[in-house]
Amino acid sequence: MAAIDDVERRVDQLIGQLRKEFAHVGEDVTWTVVRALIHRAVHLGAEGEVVDFCALATYLSEMIGHAHKLAHGEDPQSNTHRDMVH
Repeated sequence: MAAIDDVERRVDQLIGQLRKEFAHVGEDVTWTVVRALIHRAVHLGAEGEVVDFCALATYLSEMIGHAHKLAHGEDPQSNTHRDMVH
């Protein structure tokens, strides 16, 4: 688990660098970096059949729920949930 934590910590640092490097993109820099990371991560996992497709798809679906909770909180009736438009 320590190795995973180390990788995630380093990736966080790299994400910070990417956001700075692509700041000229403007307000969309975060979304641009997120899209690029997800897209490239899918390629990385799929190349050479290193990652099982079902494991990748399951993990991505779990991250959708995780992202939803981060954006809206735990309570689907909260004001935060109503303020965001899908």
